[in-house]
Amino acid sequence: MAHVRIAIIGGGISGLCTAVALQKKGIYTEVYEKAKEFIGPDTGIVLSGNAIRAFYIMGLSRQMLTNGVTTNHCYVKSHSGEVITKFDYHSPSHIPNYLFMKRSTIMNILAGALLPGSLHINKELIDFEQNVHTIKLNFKDGCTAEAEYLIGCDGADSLIRKKLIPESQLTLSGSVCWRGIIDNPSFSEILYTETWGPRGRFGITPMPGNRLYWYAFKKAASSTTNMFNWNPMDLLFNFFYYHDPIQQILENTPSENIIFDELFVLQPLEHFYYGNILLVGDSAHASMPNIGQGASQAIEEAAYLSKWISTEDSIEKAFEKYELNRLTRMKLVKNETKVYELAAKVDFPILCSIRNKLLQLAPAGYHNEKLRKVVEINDEI
Repeated sequence: MAHVRIAIIGGGISGLCTAVALQKKGIYTEVYEKAKEFIGPDTGIVLSGNAIRAFYIMGLSRQMLTNGVTTNHCYVKSHSGEVITKFDYHSPSHIPNYLFMKRSTIMNILAGALLPGSLHINKELIDFEQNVHTIKLNFKDGCTAEAEYLIGCDGADSLIRKKLIPESQLTLSGSVCWRGIIDNPSFSEILYTETWGPRGRFGITPMPGNRLYWYAFKKAASSTTNMFNWNPMDLLFNFFYYHDPIQQILENTPSENIIFDELFVLQPLEHFYYGNILLVGDSAHASMPNIGQGASQAIEEAAYLSKWISTEDSIEKAFEKYELNRLTRMKLVKNETKVYELAAKVDFPILCSIRNKLLQLAPAGYHNEKLRKVVEINDEI
């Protein structure tokens, strides 16, 4: 199928991974990204073992692992600093459970792995015309392009999905998120931890180059206007009685290095495949980023999709197989992570204490089995 032309809309992690995976199988693929360049403060990213396995399949594992920090352990703590449980599944393949990197580093590695000239920036899609054999793409700058197949990797607010399924709507998840990176932290040891307390969830990870990445989730009402302008002191006040080094981290993060996001989710779709168009990543299944599964699922999907496109008799059969697999897989991931999402959101002090005791009583095998189902991917790819 090397003669087939596939256009990918969206040059984020999902789009770039999909393009790299397809190109390595000899499939002609071009990526169209609306942004001119990476703008604004950088942020970190947490990837799980399934993403690392997919990078091995794509031949990118060495670059990713040497430019990131890995661990098998995630310690969940109470607001006072007591360890209430630990996620430390050990894979038979010895692939680590977690990889921490700067988002810009991942993007640069992926962009560098593409065939020269196949990434087109400053190309914002404003409309497309779907025909039986071709798709015409219309861009904001007046340019057009044609391809036999279109893969939508244009994120949660996907224009492609909106046109295909006008009734699909993003809804507020009920949570907001802040993220930041600090250089040269003074702490002797940085472990991957998540603190679950009455004022929200606070995560800390090590980063390459003696950096630290942190993220904070908090339940929010329907309007988050007041939280949009929170600065480090507002966050410090919110988390003021959480254990060390959370206060020091917030005190040492410049306001301009903090990214705020409202978190949206997409109601489950019945289909990802619409003739010669396929939805991938957040455009198909935007959800809460639990256990590093936001980007990790998109990376995993790229490996699966490239395998089927290169082995099935037609692209349509590959898209159909992809849809069946991903609908099942996303349901499993959602089921396995839902209990932790709900547990982390508990914000009433007495209920927090009960939750902590229950997590402490749960055997390690319970957590490890849930993690295994999420991070291990089928050997057939």
